[in-house]
Amino acid sequence: MADLTWGMNYRVDKGNLAESFALANVTADMAVTGLYQATLAMTTATQNISTATMSAVGLAFMRNLATATASTIQIGVVSGTNFASFATLKAGEAGIVRLTNGNQYQAKGSATTDRLRIDIVED
Repeated sequence: MADLTWGMNYRVDKGNLAESFALANVTADMAVTGLYQATLAMTTATQNISTATMSAVGLAFMRNLATATASTIQIGVVSGTNFASFATLKAGEAGIVRLTNGNQYQAKGSATTDRLRIDIVED
């Protein structure tokens, strides 16, 4: 039996564009048993997503918990001394991404009322 099971789906229906996509029961095995789980109170400055206690980062499940439509949270890495964003979550949006070992991950909100829920499983 797989250690991790997840799924996702979307549907777009705008004008002449209609498409849907669904994944169910996607599985993955974990070599190490571990989980980083946090709800981060965001600011407009970058905030570290601490993976220091994890031996091998794996899938990250993230959600912007804000309800204000203007809210965005950027997810990124430290590149030298700069923040390099690789994803943006609008209010209420969720995302799944497999992280890479050796990176320092950060998040940055558009307002001080933003919150980010993040769960990272070890690989």
